[in-house]
Amino acid sequence: MKKVLLVVAGNLLVGNAIAQIGAAQASYTAGKLDDAKTQIENAINNDKQKTKAKTWFYRGEIYRGIASDPTGVYSKLDSNAVQVALDSYKKAQELEPGSTFAKQAAEKQNELGALAINAGATKFQANDYPGAARQFELARQLNPKDTTAALYAAYSYINMQDKALYPKAIDALQVMVDNNSPNPAVYTTLVDLLQATEQTDQAIAVSNKAIEKFPDNKDLRDKQFNLYISGNKTDEAKNNLLEAVKREPNNAVYLKNLGILYDQSGEKEKAIEYYEKALAVDPTSYDANFNLGVLHYNKGADISKKIRDMDLKQYQKDGKRLEGEAKVHFKKALPYFESNYKANPKDAAVLEPLKSIYTVLDRKADAERVDKELQAAAAAGGK
Repeated sequence: MKKVLLVVAGNLLVGNAIAQIGAAQASYTAGKLDDAKTQIENAINNDKQKTKAKTWFYRGEIYRGIASDPTGVYSKLDSNAVQVALDSYKKAQELEPGSTFAKQAAEKQNELGALAINAGATKFQANDYPGAARQFELARQLNPKDTTAALYAAYSYINMQDKALYPKAIDALQVMVDNNSPNPAVYTTLVDLLQATEQTDQAIAVSNKAIEKFPDNKDLRDKQFNLYISGNKTDEAKNNLLEAVKREPNNAVYLKNLGILYDQSGEKEKAIEYYEKALAVDPTSYDANFNLGVLHYNKGADISKKIRDMDLKQYQKDGKRLEGEAKVHFKKALPYFESNYKANPKDAAVLEPLKSIYTVLDRKADAERVDKELQAAAAAGGK
Protein backbone atom coordinates (compact mmCIF):
# COMPACT_ATOMS: atom_id res chain seq x y z
CA MET A 1 0.00 0.00 0.00
CA LYS A 2 2.81 2.31 0.86
CA LYS A 3 4.45 1.61 -2.50
CA VAL A 4 1.25 2.55 -4.28
CA LEU A 5 1.10 5.81 -2.36
CA LEU A 6 4.71 6.61 -3.32
CA VAL A 7 3.98 6.04 -6.98
CA VAL A 8 0.94 8.24 -6.80
CA ALA A 9 2.94 10.94 -5.05
CA GLY A 10 5.61 10.77 -7.76
CA ASN A 11 2.99 11.11 -10.45
CA LEU A 12 1.59 14.12 -8.67
CA LEU A 13 5.02 15.79 -8.73
CA VAL A 14 5.35 15.25 -12.46
CA GLY A 15 1.82 16.41 -12.96
CA ASN A 16 2.56 19.59 -11.00
CA ALA A 17 5.58 20.33 -13.17
CA ILE A 18 3.54 19.84 -16.33
CA ALA A 19 0.85 22.03 -14.84
CA GLN A 20 3.47 24.73 -14.20
CA ILE A 21 4.37 24.73 -17.89
CA GLY A 22 0.73 24.97 -18.86
CA ALA A 23 0.18 27.76 -16.35
CA ALA A 24 3.25 29.58 -17.63
CA GLN A 25 1.92 29.33 -21.19
CA ALA A 26 -1.47 30.64 -20.08
CA SER A 27 0.05 33.52 -18.12
CA TYR A 28 2.30 34.40 -21.05
CA THR A 29 -0.66 34.41 -23.44
CA ALA A 30 -2.63 36.59 -21.01
CA GLY A 31 0.25 39.03 -20.78
CA LYS A 32 0.94 38.26 -17.14
CA LEU A 33 4.66 37.98 -17.57
CA ASP A 34 5.53 38.18 -13.88
CA ASP A 35 3.41 35.08 -13.15
CA ALA A 36 4.72 33.38 -16.28
CA LYS A 37 8.30 33.97 -15.19
CA THR A 38 7.71 32.45 -11.75
CA GLN A 39 5.89 29.46 -13.18
CA ILE A 40 8.45 28.63 -15.87
CA GLU A 41 11.33 28.93 -13.41
CA ASN A 42 9.53 26.45 -11.18
CA ALA A 43 9.15 24.11 -14.12
CA ILE A 44 12.83 24.12 -15.08
CA ASN A 45 13.74 23.23 -11.52
CA ASN A 46 11.96 19.94 -11.98
CA ASP A 47 14.44 17.19 -12.79
CA LYS A 48 12.30 15.69 -15.55
CA GLN A 49 10.93 18.85 -17.17
CA LYS A 50 14.31 20.59 -17.35
CA THR A 51 15.35 17.94 -19.86
CA LYS A 52 12.54 18.84 -22.27
CA ALA A 53 12.94 21.18 -25.20
CA LYS A 54 9.39 22.41 -24.63
CA THR A 55 10.22 23.74 -21.18
CA TRP A 56 13.19 25.73 -22.41
CA PHE A 57 11.38 26.94 -25.52
CA TYR A 58 8.63 28.47 -23.44
CA ARG A 59 11.17 29.93 -21.06
CA GLY A 60 12.72 31.61 -24.10
CA GLU A 61 9.32 32.88 -25.18
CA ILE A 62 8.52 34.33 -21.76
CA TYR A 63 11.85 36.12 -21.46
CA ARG A 64 11.55 37.36 -25.02
CA GLY A 65 8.21 38.81 -24.00
CA ILE A 66 9.82 40.45 -20.97
CA ALA A 67 12.51 41.99 -23.17
CA SER A 68 10.01 43.29 -25.70
CA ASP A 69 7.41 44.60 -23.22
CA PRO A 70 6.36 47.99 -24.64
CA THR A 71 4.96 49.22 -21.32
CA GLY A 72 8.30 49.02 -19.53
CA VAL A 73 6.57 47.39 -16.57
CA TYR A 74 7.63 43.80 -17.17
CA SER A 75 10.97 44.64 -18.75
CA LYS A 76 12.13 45.52 -15.25
CA LEU A 77 11.73 41.86 -14.22
CA ASP A 78 15.11 41.09 -15.77
CA SER A 79 17.42 43.60 -17.41
CA ASN A 80 19.25 40.69 -19.04
CA ALA A 81 16.09 39.12 -20.50
CA VAL A 82 17.40 38.94 -24.07
CA GLN A 83 20.41 36.89 -22.98
CA VAL A 84 18.22 34.57 -20.89
CA ALA A 85 15.88 34.09 -23.86
CA LEU A 86 18.82 33.28 -26.13
CA ASP A 87 20.28 30.79 -23.65
CA SER A 88 16.87 29.15 -23.29
CA TYR A 89 16.35 28.77 -27.05
CA LYS A 90 19.82 27.31 -27.40
CA LYS A 91 19.11 24.85 -24.58
CA ALA A 92 15.93 23.72 -26.34
CA GLN A 93 17.91 23.02 -29.52
CA GLU A 94 20.63 21.26 -27.58
CA LEU A 95 18.29 18.94 -25.66
CA GLU A 96 16.13 17.70 -28.55
CA PRO A 97 17.77 18.56 -31.89
CA GLY A 98 15.35 18.33 -34.77
CA SER A 99 12.26 18.46 -32.58
CA THR A 100 9.38 20.83 -33.27
CA PHE A 101 10.29 22.97 -30.27
CA ALA A 102 13.97 23.01 -31.26
CA LYS A 103 13.04 24.24 -34.75
CA GLN A 104 10.74 26.90 -33.32
CA ALA A 105 13.49 27.97 -30.93
CA ALA A 106 15.90 28.42 -33.84
CA GLU A 107 13.38 30.62 -35.64
CA LYS A 108 12.58 32.70 -32.58
CA GLN A 109 16.27 33.13 -31.82
CA ASN A 110 16.62 35.18 -34.98
CA GLU A 111 14.17 37.75 -33.60
CA LEU A 112 16.31 38.54 -30.59
CA GLY A 113 18.83 40.78 -32.36
CA ALA A 114 16.45 43.72 -32.66
CA LEU A 115 15.44 43.31 -29.01
CA ALA A 116 19.09 43.37 -27.94
CA ILE A 117 19.62 46.59 -29.90
CA ASN A 118 16.57 48.17 -28.29
CA ALA A 119 17.73 47.10 -24.84
CA GLY A 120 21.17 48.50 -25.59
CA ALA A 121 19.70 51.79 -26.78
CA THR A 122 17.72 52.13 -23.56
CA LYS A 123 20.83 51.57 -21.46
CA PHE A 124 22.88 53.89 -23.67
CA GLN A 125 20.37 56.71 -23.22
CA ALA A 126 20.55 56.13 -19.46
CA ASN A 127 24.37 56.45 -19.65
CA ASP A 128 24.75 52.81 -18.63
CA TYR A 129 27.50 52.23 -21.18
CA PRO A 130 28.76 48.88 -19.83
CA GLY A 131 25.20 47.53 -19.91
CA ALA A 132 24.66 48.99 -23.37
CA ALA A 133 27.86 47.38 -24.64
CA ARG A 134 26.73 43.95 -23.39
CA GLN A 135 23.43 44.25 -25.22
CA PHE A 136 24.99 45.50 -28.45
CA GLU A 137 27.58 42.72 -28.32
CA LEU A 138 24.74 40.24 -27.89
CA ALA A 139 23.10 41.70 -31.00
CA ARG A 140 26.42 41.30 -32.83
CA GLN A 141 26.64 37.70 -31.68
CA LEU A 142 23.17 37.06 -33.09
CA ASN A 143 23.99 38.84 -36.33
CA PRO A 144 27.75 39.39 -36.88
CA LYS A 145 27.08 41.66 -39.86
CA ASP A 146 24.67 43.96 -38.03
CA THR A 147 26.32 47.31 -38.54
CA THR A 148 23.95 49.17 -36.21
CA ALA A 149 24.92 46.94 -33.31
CA ALA A 150 28.59 47.28 -34.20
CA LEU A 151 28.41 51.07 -34.35
CA TYR A 152 26.71 51.51 -31.01
CA ALA A 153 28.85 48.89 -29.34
CA ALA A 154 31.86 50.96 -30.40
CA TYR A 155 30.41 54.19 -29.03
CA SER A 156 29.50 52.44 -25.78
CA TYR A 157 33.12 51.40 -25.32
CA ILE A 158 34.35 54.87 -26.24
CA ASN A 159 32.00 56.54 -23.78
CA MET A 160 33.39 54.39 -20.97
CA GLN A 161 36.57 56.47 -21.38
CA ASP A 162 38.84 53.50 -20.76
CA LYS A 163 41.70 53.18 -23.23
CA ALA A 164 41.90 49.46 -22.45
CA LEU A 165 38.51 49.09 -24.19
CA TYR A 166 39.64 50.82 -27.40
CA PRO A 167 40.52 47.48 -29.08
CA LYS A 168 36.89 46.39 -28.65
CA ALA A 169 35.69 49.64 -30.18
CA ILE A 170 38.17 49.23 -33.03
CA ASP A 171 36.94 45.70 -33.70
CA ALA A 172 33.33 46.90 -33.84
CA LEU A 173 34.08 49.83 -36.14
CA GLN A 174 36.15 47.63 -38.41
CA VAL A 175 32.96 45.68 -39.10
CA MET A 176 31.42 48.93 -40.32
CA VAL A 177 34.38 49.67 -42.57
CA ASP A 178 34.48 46.12 -43.92
CA ASN A 179 30.82 46.53 -44.85
CA ASN A 180 31.56 49.81 -46.66
CA SER A 181 29.75 52.07 -44.23
CA PRO A 182 28.37 55.20 -45.92
CA ASN A 183 29.06 57.22 -42.75
CA PRO A 184 32.34 59.21 -42.87
CA ALA A 185 32.27 59.58 -39.06
CA VAL A 186 32.82 55.84 -38.74
CA TYR A 187 36.14 56.15 -40.57
CA THR A 188 37.29 59.26 -38.73
CA THR A 189 36.48 57.68 -35.36
CA LEU A 190 38.29 54.47 -36.29
CA VAL A 191 41.32 56.46 -37.43
CA ASP A 192 41.33 58.35 -34.13
CA LEU A 193 41.20 55.11 -32.13
CA LEU A 194 43.95 53.49 -34.16
CA GLN A 195 46.11 56.55 -33.74
CA ALA A 196 45.39 56.66 -30.00
CA THR A 197 46.58 53.05 -29.73
CA GLU A 198 49.71 53.85 -31.77
CA GLN A 199 48.65 51.83 -34.81
CA THR A 200 49.67 54.49 -37.29
CA ASP A 201 50.08 52.23 -40.33
CA GLN A 202 46.62 50.73 -39.81
CA ALA A 203 45.17 54.21 -39.33
CA ILE A 204 46.73 55.33 -42.62
CA ALA A 205 45.30 52.28 -44.38
CA VAL A 206 41.81 53.12 -43.09
CA SER A 207 42.20 56.78 -44.03
CA ASN A 208 43.27 55.80 -47.55
CA LYS A 209 40.20 53.61 -47.94
CA ALA A 210 38.02 56.37 -46.54
CA ILE A 211 39.36 59.01 -48.92
CA GLU A 212 38.75 56.70 -51.88
CA LYS A 213 35.14 56.53 -50.73
CA PHE A 214 34.81 60.19 -49.70
CA PRO A 215 37.36 62.09 -51.83
CA ASP A 216 35.98 65.53 -50.92
CA ASN A 217 35.78 65.03 -47.16
CA LYS A 218 38.00 67.67 -45.52
CA ASP A 219 38.07 66.02 -42.09
CA LEU A 220 39.40 62.80 -43.56
CA ARG A 221 41.98 64.67 -45.65
CA ASP A 222 43.17 66.58 -42.60
CA LYS A 223 43.38 63.40 -40.52
CA GLN A 224 45.37 61.69 -43.25
CA PHE A 225 47.77 64.64 -43.35
CA ASN A 226 48.26 64.48 -39.57
CA LEU A 227 48.84 60.73 -39.79
CA TYR A 228 51.54 61.19 -42.40
CA ILE A 229 53.18 63.80 -40.19
CA SER A 230 53.07 61.65 -37.05
CA GLY A 231 54.34 58.69 -39.06
CA ASN A 232 57.23 60.75 -40.52
CA LYS A 233 55.89 60.16 -44.03
CA THR A 234 56.77 63.59 -45.38
CA ASP A 235 56.51 62.74 -49.06
CA GLU A 236 53.06 61.22 -48.61
CA ALA A 237 51.98 64.27 -46.61
CA LYS A 238 53.17 66.60 -49.39
CA ASN A 239 51.31 64.64 -52.02
CA ASN A 240 48.22 64.69 -49.84
CA LEU A 241 48.32 68.47 -49.59
CA LEU A 242 49.24 69.05 -53.20
CA GLU A 243 46.11 67.12 -54.19
CA ALA A 244 44.10 69.11 -51.67
CA VAL A 245 45.44 72.40 -53.06
CA LYS A 246 44.42 71.37 -56.58
CA ARG A 247 40.87 71.07 -55.32
CA GLU A 248 41.03 74.16 -53.09
CA PRO A 249 43.72 76.52 -54.36
CA ASN A 250 42.61 79.27 -51.96
CA ASN A 251 42.72 77.20 -48.80
CA ALA A 252 45.21 79.10 -46.64
CA VAL A 253 45.58 76.23 -44.16
CA TYR A 254 46.60 73.76 -46.85
CA LEU A 255 49.03 76.27 -48.36
CA LYS A 256 50.55 77.05 -44.97
CA ASN A 257 50.92 73.35 -44.14
CA LEU A 258 52.68 72.76 -47.44
CA GLY A 259 55.06 75.55 -46.50
CA ILE A 260 55.72 73.85 -43.17
CA LEU A 261 56.47 70.52 -44.87
CA TYR A 262 58.89 72.07 -47.32
CA ASP A 263 60.42 74.05 -44.47
CA GLN A 264 60.96 70.91 -42.39
CA SER A 265 62.46 69.00 -45.30
CA GLY A 266 64.99 71.77 -45.97
CA GLU A 267 63.38 73.07 -49.18
CA LYS A 268 63.40 76.65 -47.97
CA GLU A 269 62.57 78.39 -51.24
CA LYS A 270 59.52 76.16 -51.77
CA ALA A 271 58.55 76.87 -48.18
CA ILE A 272 58.72 80.61 -48.81
CA GLU A 273 56.62 80.18 -51.95
CA TYR A 274 53.79 78.43 -50.10
CA TYR A 275 53.91 80.69 -47.05
CA GLU A 276 53.53 83.66 -49.38
CA LYS A 277 50.62 81.96 -51.16
CA ALA A 278 48.96 81.33 -47.80
CA LEU A 279 49.38 84.99 -46.81
CA ALA A 280 47.99 86.13 -50.13
CA VAL A 281 44.78 84.33 -49.15
CA ASP A 282 44.89 85.11 -45.43
CA PRO A 283 47.29 87.94 -44.49
CA THR A 284 46.57 87.35 -40.78
CA SER A 285 47.77 83.72 -40.71
CA TYR A 286 49.89 83.73 -37.55
CA ASP A 287 51.88 80.60 -38.42
CA ALA A 288 52.58 81.65 -41.99
CA ASN A 289 53.71 85.12 -40.87
CA PHE A 290 55.88 83.73 -38.11
CA ASN A 291 57.50 80.98 -40.17
CA LEU A 292 58.14 83.26 -43.14
CA GLY A 293 59.62 85.85 -40.80
CA VAL A 294 61.88 83.19 -39.27
CA LEU A 295 63.10 82.03 -42.67
CA HIS A 296 64.19 85.54 -43.68
CA TYR A 297 65.48 86.33 -40.20
CA ASN A 298 67.64 83.20 -40.14
CA LYS A 299 69.19 84.12 -43.47
CA GLY A 300 70.19 87.47 -42.02
CA ALA A 301 71.36 85.85 -38.78
CA ASP A 302 73.56 83.40 -40.68
CA ILE A 303 75.26 86.25 -42.50
CA SER A 304 75.68 88.16 -39.22
CA LYS A 305 77.40 85.12 -37.72
CA LYS A 306 79.83 85.01 -40.62
CA ILE A 307 80.63 88.66 -40.01
CA ARG A 308 81.27 88.04 -36.31
CA ASP A 309 83.63 85.18 -37.13
CA MET A 310 85.73 87.32 -39.53
CA ASP A 311 89.12 88.65 -38.70
CA LEU A 312 89.87 92.32 -39.37
CA LYS A 313 91.30 91.70 -42.83
CA GLN A 314 88.25 89.71 -43.92
CA TYR A 315 85.91 92.31 -42.47
CA GLN A 316 87.66 95.14 -44.28
CA LYS A 317 87.24 93.18 -47.50
CA ASP A 318 83.67 91.80 -47.23
CA GLY A 319 82.16 93.07 -43.98
CA LYS A 320 80.22 96.07 -45.22
CA ARG A 321 78.82 94.20 -48.19
CA LEU A 322 77.66 91.32 -46.01
CA GLU A 323 76.13 93.69 -43.47
CA GLY A 324 74.11 95.17 -46.30
CA GLU A 325 72.95 91.70 -47.36
CA ALA A 326 72.00 90.82 -43.80
CA LYS A 327 69.93 93.99 -43.52
CA VAL A 328 68.07 93.06 -46.69
CA HIS A 329 66.93 89.78 -45.10
CA PHE A 330 66.09 91.43 -41.76
CA LYS A 331 63.99 94.01 -43.61
CA LYS A 332 62.16 91.18 -45.39
CA ALA A 333 61.49 89.47 -42.07
CA LEU A 334 60.27 92.63 -40.33
CA PRO A 335 56.70 92.98 -41.73
CA TYR A 336 55.84 89.38 -40.86
CA PHE A 337 56.88 89.78 -37.22
CA GLU A 338 55.17 93.17 -37.05
CA SER A 339 51.96 91.60 -38.31
CA ASN A 340 52.06 89.03 -35.51
CA TYR A 341 53.03 91.75 -33.03
CA LYS A 342 49.76 93.51 -33.84
CA ALA A 343 47.88 90.27 -33.27
CA ASN A 344 49.69 89.39 -30.04
CA PRO A 345 51.99 92.10 -28.60
CA LYS A 346 52.97 89.86 -25.66
CA ASP A 347 54.40 86.94 -27.62
CA ALA A 348 58.06 86.70 -26.61
CA ALA A 349 58.78 84.55 -29.67
CA VAL A 350 57.86 87.60 -31.77
CA LEU A 351 59.34 90.28 -29.50
CA GLU A 352 62.82 88.71 -29.44
CA PRO A 353 63.44 88.81 -33.22
CA LEU A 354 61.73 92.21 -33.47
CA LYS A 355 64.17 93.66 -30.95
CA SER A 356 67.13 92.22 -32.89
CA ILE A 357 65.86 93.51 -36.22
CA TYR A 358 65.20 97.01 -34.91
CA THR A 359 68.70 97.03 -33.40
CA VAL A 360 70.35 95.96 -36.68
CA LEU A 361 68.33 98.54 -38.61
CA ASP A 362 69.33 101.30 -36.15
CA ARG A 363 65.74 101.86 -35.02
CA LYS A 364 66.79 102.48 -31.44
CA ALA A 365 63.49 103.81 -30.14
CA ASP A 366 61.62 100.78 -31.45
CA ALA A 367 64.27 98.44 -30.09
CA GLU A 368 64.02 100.05 -26.62
CA ARG A 369 60.22 99.91 -26.68
CA VAL A 370 60.21 96.22 -27.60
CA ASP A 371 62.87 95.50 -25.00
CA LYS A 372 60.63 96.99 -22.28
CA GLU A 373 57.74 94.89 -23.51
CA LEU A 374 59.96 91.82 -23.39
CA GLN A 375 60.91 92.55 -19.81
CA ALA A 376 57.26 93.10 -18.89
CA ALA A 377 56.28 89.82 -20.52
CA ALA A 378 59.07 88.00 -18.68
CA ALA A 379 57.99 89.52 -15.38
CA ALA A 380 54.36 88.58 -15.97
CA GLY A 381 55.37 85.04 -16.83
CA GLY A 382 57.34 84.70 -13.62
CA LYS A 383 54.38 85.59 -11.41
